[in-house]
Amino acid sequence: MLDSAAIKSVSAEARRRAGIAIPAAQTFLVETRLAPVARSEGYDSQSDLVNALEKSQEDRLWRRVVESLADHETWFFRDAAPLEHFMSDILPVLARVKGKSGPIRIWSAGCGTGQEVWSLAMLLEEQKAQLGNMEIEIIGTDISRRSIERAQAGVYSQFEVQRGLSIHRLIEHFEPEGQQWKLKDSIKRWARFERGNLLKPAETLGAFDVIFCRNVLSGMTPDARKHTLRMLAERSGTAGYLILGRGETVAGAGEMFRAMSGAKGVYARTLESARQAA
Repeated sequence: MLDSAAIKSVSAEARRRAGIAIPAAQTFLVETRLAPVARSEGYDSQSDLVNALEKSQEDRLWRRVVESLADHETWFFRDAAPLEHFMSDILPVLARVKGKSGPIRIWSAGCGTGQEVWSLAMLLEEQKAQLGNMEIEIIGTDISRRSIERAQAGVYSQFEVQRGLSIHRLIEHFEPEGQQWKLKDSIKRWARFERGNLLKPAETLGAFDVIFCRNVLSGMTPDARKHTLRMLAERSGTAGYLILGRGETVAGAGEMFRAMSGAKGVYARTLESARQAA
């Protein structure tokens, strides 16, 4: 078992590198999530892994440890109401506002293994006749390299496709691959993925019209949450929207976003903050 000093050391590094908050009541998660990392790296226990880290300070291994502590749990069409609101209300507004000025850019920040991105892609594919020539770009990012690799592959287990997917959508958008299910190219064409840390995202990402950042802020420290919200505001276009998870708010972002009426967890960037950033 990990002693309190080891847990404190790992928790501090996770906080510094990724803003991850590990509550005192949930320190057991450190031990649970480090177990597979220790095994795959050839250590007999989590304690041996942490001892080696503290001696060597190997950056690659520290990154792996921190990535393992982030919450990557997700499933298809998780909390579908914001997705439906995006399709029925936000997308038509953006189509009118942007016209032919460029693609509508969507960012799934903290996308885990990609189910949110592919849920959006399925919705868009199902409405492609109505979308006409509208150009839409979806980018998913996550701190975990392994999660991004899985998202890019688009291959999921039977258990994973049963979480949130209807039989109709499974048959329509996937094909069997051994004991697993692989997304069809018609869905995969909608999106791409990059590894990224929300505390210091790549400048090359650019600005977005819609940012989904659901169930990410709740796992951050207050300082990291505030920093991330301000970064998300800066990455929002002049008519940008931010969609958060259940129970998450824009508290700490000042006047950068305003809540949308009738759509819980959906925010629009304020005109004043957009002017200040211009």
